[in-house]
Amino acid sequence: MSQAVSAAGAVTAGSSTQPRRRPSRPRERASAIAFIAPTALLFAIFVVYPIVYNLQASTLDWDGINAGTWVGLGNYERLLSDPVFGLTMRNSAWWILLTVFPQAVIGFALAWLLNTKLRGRTVYRAIFFVPAILSPVVVGIVWQRLLDPFNGVLAQVGRAVGIEALTRPYLAEPSTAIFAVIAVNVWMWSGFSMLFYLAGLQLLDRAVLEAARIDGATGFQLISRVVLPLLKPTHLSLVLLGIIGSLKTFELVYMLTEGGPNHASEMLPTYTFKQAFQLQSVGYGSTISVVLLVVAIGSSLTMLRVFGAGFITGEQK
Repeated sequence: MSQAVSAAGAVTAGSSTQPRRRPSRPRERASAIAFIAPTALLFAIFVVYPIVYNLQASTLDWDGINAGTWVGLGNYERLLSDPVFGLTMRNSAWWILLTVFPQAVIGFALAWLLNTKLRGRTVYRAIFFVPAILSPVVVGIVWQRLLDPFNGVLAQVGRAVGIEALTRPYLAEPSTAIFAVIAVNVWMWSGFSMLFYLAGLQLLDRAVLEAARIDGATGFQLISRVVLPLLKPTHLSLVLLGIIGSLKTFELVYMLTEGGPNHASEMLPTYTFKQAFQLQSVGYGSTISVVLLVVAIGSSLTMLRVFGAGFITGEQK
């Protein structure tokens, strides 16, 4: 009896010490493909296919209904001599310059104030962030009413207090239309930048800040020489997101000015929409969208090339 028990124990011990068999490589590969396949399929349908379709359509003289005519690079040659395209590129440059940096400055100022022990700071954070979650269509309709030179709120206030500057038709003048839309965009998205900076400020090492204060750093010196350099990943992430967002801006511009007057506030997405769906020049509209894609990808790759891929995660070069 004791020998049988010993033998059974030996068998059990021997079996427990044997290493578990790992799944074969084909099985691991099949499992990995099964997990990746849905994402790859959606990416192919909603990203790769539209890009290939646009590239093909950009080589056609096509109205979107009848059969297109092959023109090769003719649409691209037409684009280079199109004065409206030059206006859209100029407006995009103004948009990037006058939205990305002002939004960052305003967002950081709000985040710095609301990161202190201010009574009701949670409510203020929510109030400043609300515009960023509103629909651009709603924002456009509201600001169109506010900037109405006849019955708008600003015009009525301007007449009441004698400030004629508030009664100007900013959205209807070619010299001011793009800047009026930019101002509305800054108002809308500064809260988004504030949220980024709040997260960055709360992740800073308090010991570093206290050491700087002990060394005699004043408020401005603390911000300029300690806090802002430590927030470099946040700055660069906001710049990258701001550039991409600026290049694809459509709803706000279309609701406020529809790209007018006389294309003064035209952007690449609004010009693409007009060519493809209003003028039924789908081939030319596809050409503009291809250029927009190239500019967006080029800007992103340039940022990654200059600052390194680790700037988004906070890794220093």
